[in-house]
Amino acid sequence: LNGDTIIGFFDESSPQTTSNTQRLWSFRKPTIFKNTTKLKANSFGFYALNGNSVIDFKERSKKEYVCEFLDEIRLKNPDKKIVLILDNFRSHRANKTLNYANEVGIELVFLPPYSPDLNPIEYIWKSIKKIISKEFIIDLDHMKRIILNAFLNFSSKMSFARRWIEKFMDN
Repeated sequence: LNGDTIIGFFDESSPQTTSNTQRLWSFRKPTIFKNTTKLKANSFGFYALNGNSVIDFKERSKKEYVCEFLDEIRLKNPDKKIVLILDNFRSHRANKTLNYANEVGIELVFLPPYSPDLNPIEYIWKSIKKIISKEFIIDLDHMKRIILNAFLNFSSKMSFARRWIEKFMDN
């Protein structure tokens, strides 16, 4: 990795309390504590390989919010070129997003359509959703704290991107 260029992955996710990703095997009938309130936290994440990872919560996944998040990425990673790898979601490809990324010095690299497995941040979101499914969530702030802490913990590890690095960078 060039020290002058930060490479990272961007994607949104909406962990929610009603999804059931937790499986259980038991000899006896287990006691299950389940959230009955539907809570959802629209989360934006930047998983940096060699810079500062960023997470924030936005109301929606619209192009205006994507541009706001690009500002946050730039603020946490000043003075370096940023290469941002992301999927083809409509708000990512919007002219406003493309122009704004260019303005703030972020190069967008779009993955091939229907290839979420090429974006390591997807595995971070999957791990966070698993944690959320195990927790009894008190309120939306509690849920956001869990997501924030898990994201910061997971994004500090290269294990989620190891296979991507081996395949695309170690040549």
